[in-house]
Amino acid sequence: METLWDKVKYETSNIMPSYFSMVMATGIVSIAAFFYNMPFLYIPLLYINVAAYVIIWLLTLMRILLFPAYYLQDLKDHRRAPGFFTVIAGNNTVGVQLILIQHDFVAAYALWIFGLFLWAFYQYSIFTSLMIGKEKPSLDRGINGTWLVAVVSTESVSVLGARLSPYYPYTYTIGVIMYFIGWMMYVILIALISYRLLFFRLDPQDATGPYWINMGATAITTLAGSLLLLYENTNLSLINQQLMNQLYTFISGTTLMIWGFGSWWIPWLLIIGVWRHTLGGVKFLAYDAQFWGAVFPMGMYTVCTLMLAKATGLLQLLIIPDVFVYIAILAWFYEIFGLTYTIIKKLSTSYIPSGAAG
Repeated sequence: METLWDKVKYETSNIMPSYFSMVMATGIVSIAAFFYNMPFLYIPLLYINVAAYVIIWLLTLMRILLFPAYYLQDLKDHRRAPGFFTVIAGNNTVGVQLILIQHDFVAAYALWIFGLFLWAFYQYSIFTSLMIGKEKPSLDRGINGTWLVAVVSTESVSVLGARLSPYYPYTYTIGVIMYFIGWMMYVILIALISYRLLFFRLDPQDATGPYWINMGATAITTLAGSLLLLYENTNLSLINQQLMNQLYTFISGTTLMIWGFGSWWIPWLLIIGVWRHTLGGVKFLAYDAQFWGAVFPMGMYTVCTLMLAKATGLLQLLIIPDVFVYIAILAWFYEIFGLTYTIIKKLSTSYIPSGAAG
């Protein structure tokens, strides 16, 4: 008779590396609700997110200790390895929540340092293992929107760094560097992903939530650029005035440009979603853990457009987040209900494939 511990072990052995996308999604929806003065939502979501962050870390550590071979195998898998970048983005999203909602700069700074370490570890371990691997999949099987979480994780370091800069000024300089690293990553990766979409068959079951990160990566890059513009005056002591003026002009242009390109993706994503659930035959109400990868971009697009309007004075843009904030909230509730139902269903069944829990 399988015990609850056996079931937990089995689920832990198969947990997706990208499960921190739940933390990313919950955090950004909480932040969006904060800017729209919804304390009944952003405060509970903060506590839910901190709990989710701790629980997923515990499950991750269990997996490393009990199933190290599975963990290492995922680090070398072209389809699963990019999911590890959600660890960094989730970590830094919690840090931003703590600053905005709790005004806890000390804890947020500790998370930023931890996130910087995670960024260096996963960036170089994953890309190195994938580059030197002997067996590699074809482009159509090896890449999808999840790869862009490498951009998201990099820009998350910049976002949290900018928020921390009034108290820890050097985080601003690192934030500027990370902004440009993420920008270049996006250019390279979106070219590969677009090539895959245009010249290889796209099956409905493959058109999952991660492709929303085509837009989500631009959204967090927009947010990073906007915050760097907004916090410019607090960091003049670190960067000389002439260079700061040049950076301001350049970051303004690149931030507005990438926001525009991210906005271009949204109609295509909606069209492909309708195709997936109609002609593609994929059930609409079935829980998909990868849909967290769609919730995050919706919330991030809300927040980044708010900050872009504030940084540039383009107040006409505010009509967009006024609508998108509710779309993001509804998407989060849809996904959390699906997750809750799935967990209850799995824990209530006694069937585990033979040998899987060992």
